[in-house]
Amino acid sequence: MQERRKWIDVSRGLSIILVVLGHSGNELIDDYLGWFRMPLFFLVSGLLFKSVMPDKYISWALRRIRMFMIPYFAYGIVIAMLVAAKLRDPLSVPRDIWNLIYGGTVLGGWYGVFWFITCLLLVHLLMGFLTRYPVKVQAAAVLMSYIAAHFVSMTPLAEVDIPWNADVALMAIAFFFLGYTFKSQLAAGLEGGIWFIPAVLISAAAIVLDKEQILIFRMDMKMKLYTQPVLDLIIPLACVLVVLQLCYWISRWPVSSALAFLGTVTITIMYLHIPINIVLKYGLGLEYGSFVFTLAGVLLPLGAAWLMSKSSLLTMLFLGQQGFGRKDKIQGKLKAAG
Repeated sequence: MQERRKWIDVSRGLSIILVVLGHSGNELIDDYLGWFRMPLFFLVSGLLFKSVMPDKYISWALRRIRMFMIPYFAYGIVIAMLVAAKLRDPLSVPRDIWNLIYGGTVLGGWYGVFWFITCLLLVHLLMGFLTRYPVKVQAAAVLMSYIAAHFVSMTPLAEVDIPWNADVALMAIAFFFLGYTFKSQLAAGLEGGIWFIPAVLISAAAIVLDKEQILIFRMDMKMKLYTQPVLDLIIPLACVLVVLQLCYWISRWPVSSALAFLGTVTITIMYLHIPINIVLKYGLGLEYGSFVFTLAGVLLPLGAAWLMSKSSLLTMLFLGQQGFGRKDKIQGKLKAAG
C-alpha cells in the first residue's frame, strides 16, 4: 500500500481508538474528542466514497442497506440476549429489538454506538443520490441540510428521538461531502503539509479560549449538540486536518502498518467495545481507567473478529463485506481515492 494512500487507513485506525477512548468515562477527554472524532469518521468515509450512476442507484442502495444492516442486527440481537441474561428478563429481548429497529437516540448503554451505523447509512444513501447532480447542486443540498440540522439542534426538535438519527445525518453529510468532493485536494495538501500550522493554531486557540471559558464550544453529534453554525464547521475541520496530517506523517513509519490494519477492521471494535467493557466492569467487577478501557475495547473485539473470520457464516453476519482486513478491497478503494 503506497504511503500517500496508507494514511487513510491509519486515520481510520486512529479514529476508532479515539471513539473507544471517548467512551472510557473521562469527561474531559470526551468533551475535547467530541469536537472532532465523529466529524473525522464521516470525512474519512467520504474519502472512500464513489459516485453512483443514476440507473444503478436502487440496486446499489439495496446492497448498501444489506452491508450496513446485517451486522447491525447481528450484533444487536447477540447483545440483546446478553442483556436479557444479565437482567434475567427474556422480555427485554423484543423491547431491545424494537429499539434497534427504531434506532437513534433511543439506544444507549450497551447499544451506545449503534446510532452511528444508521446515521452513516443514511448519509451514504443521500450522497449516493446526490452524485447524479453537478457539484454546485450537491453543495447547495448539503448547505441546506447543514442549516436544517442546526435548526433542529437549536429548537425543541432536538429533544425528539428521530428514527435512525436521521436528523443528525443532515449534519454529518457536510463532513462526508467535504471528504468526498475534496479528496484529491486534501491528499495534495497533506503531502505538502500546507494546512498543518493554520489548523494547529485554530485548534489550539479554540482549546485555550474554551479552557478560559471565553468561548465555550461543545459538540456531540449523537445528542444533536451543535449550536454554533460557523464554529461547528471550522473547529472540527481544523482538528480533523491536524489529525489527518499526523496520520499522513505516521504512515511513513513501518510501525504504522498496525494502525492501518486496525483501520480495516473497525466494525467489530465499534460494536463491541462498550459491551465488552460493561461485562468486564459490571459483570466481573474489574476496576480500571481510560487506558485499560481503550486497550480492552480495541484488542478484545479484534480477537473476536479474528475468530469470527474463520467462519464464512459469521463473517457474513458480523464482519460484512470487509471481512477481516479486506486487503484486496481496501487497496482498490484507496487507489480510487488517491
